[in-house]
Amino acid sequence: MMLTIRSIVLTAWSTAKGRRGGTVAGLAFRFSILATLVTLAGCGSSNRYAEPPPPGIHWARPVRHELVEYLEFTGMTQAQETVEIRARVRGFLDERLFVEGASVTTDQLLLVIDEEPFQLALAAARARRDECAAALEQVKVSKAREVAAAQVELAEARLRLARQEEERVLGLGQRGAITAAEIDQTIAMRESRDAELATAKATLDQTTATYETGIRTAQAQLDAATIAVSDAERELSYCRMSSPIDGRIGRAAFDVGNLVGDNDSSVLATVVKSSPIVAYATLSEAQLRRVPQLLELDRARAAGEELTIELGLPESDGFPLVGRVDYLDPAVDPGTGTIRLRGVFEVDGRNILPGMFVRLRIPIARRSDALWVPERAIGTDQSGDFVLIVDDQDLAQIRPVEVGPAERGFRAVRGELNETDRVIVSGLLLARPGNPVSPTEATDLSDPFGGTAAAPNAETPPGIVADDR
Repeated sequence: MMLTIRSIVLTAWSTAKGRRGGTVAGLAFRFSILATLVTLAGCGSSNRYAEPPPPGIHWARPVRHELVEYLEFTGMTQAQETVEIRARVRGFLDERLFVEGASVTTDQLLLVIDEEPFQLALAAARARRDECAAALEQVKVSKAREVAAAQVELAEARLRLARQEEERVLGLGQRGAITAAEIDQTIAMRESRDAELATAKATLDQTTATYETGIRTAQAQLDAATIAVSDAERELSYCRMSSPIDGRIGRAAFDVGNLVGDNDSSVLATVVKSSPIVAYATLSEAQLRRVPQLLELDRARAAGEELTIELGLPESDGFPLVGRVDYLDPAVDPGTGTIRLRGVFEVDGRNILPGMFVRLRIPIARRSDALWVPERAIGTDQSGDFVLIVDDQDLAQIRPVEVGPAERGFRAVRGELNETDRVIVSGLLLARPGNPVSPTEATDLSDPFGGTAAAPNAETPPGIVADDR
């Protein structure tokens, strides 16, 4: 039919050209022929619409695995032990035996103050102690008590003799053999001997008291001299300053040759023990109520239980350090409505220093039946997050979900989804809800928590961060 129309048109065109030439009428005739051609061509058979094939997609089934719900917050690290090395005696700094910023060990010698003045003071104190010891020995060997005791014995003997003489004279006097004057003289002699005995006893008591007092005085002086020696030895020992802990030492505040120890503020250096390290964080009352284990921290520790806390750096993923909560303030601050807690972490070989800003989290709940899907299977629109699944009739269907944390390319989800659903993991932009698809099972995925993939760290299972508002 097309050939017939073409031949008719060519014949009419030639005829019109021969008759009309280049006139306006000839051109109009030619255009009428073209219009007729178009009309005849449109009267042919109509085109039919061919349905495009369903888009090809790949699907995978959700993975069921444990999910831990966490309360996440921020904190600041701090050294568990910080020791300031101070000069405890006044003197000139003689030696510095450490490298600034280097690691030091317990009892490692760090600084030395000029020892000569303190050595001289110690020698003088020892000499004074020896002098006091000699004085004490001299008092102990004194014979004054023995002399006084002998005088008492002599007085007693003389008194006995005087009494015997008195008895004899009184007997003679009764017989009238002697005069009264001789009797009086004899009695006076006996009384004199009585007085001599009393004097000798008093002297003995005085000598004994003096001896005992001398002993105590000399002993006290010796004790004081001994204490002075100990004090001088202590001050001499203060000239040598050692590290009381293992850690890293900071810069030296004074150079060798400077006079140090003038006041309490003369800190010569600081040693910081950075492992284990502690992290402090402040929780609101609402956050505290989400972690009831914190309120039972004392009871748990008494029972040998520990509350786990995890630490991560802001610029890195995950929480590689697992520690324990070892302190909680006894009361909430009424001014701010917050409470402070502390976690302890072993950081050997890790680049975490005191004063760093860190992320912390505490597990508050566990779900053993959480579903995980590949992250690339999750879409987002104005209504929220969703996944597309393939139903039994190979039609794409939308399922709204709530997303949780990501782990090894998978993300925890919660919604109208079960582990038997076929979740679209590729071709997500080609599939339309309610339209057919051509499904193929994805072969490049495996269970990230088992199978060919590595199992997650048992100490830090994947988790979801709780809303801390």
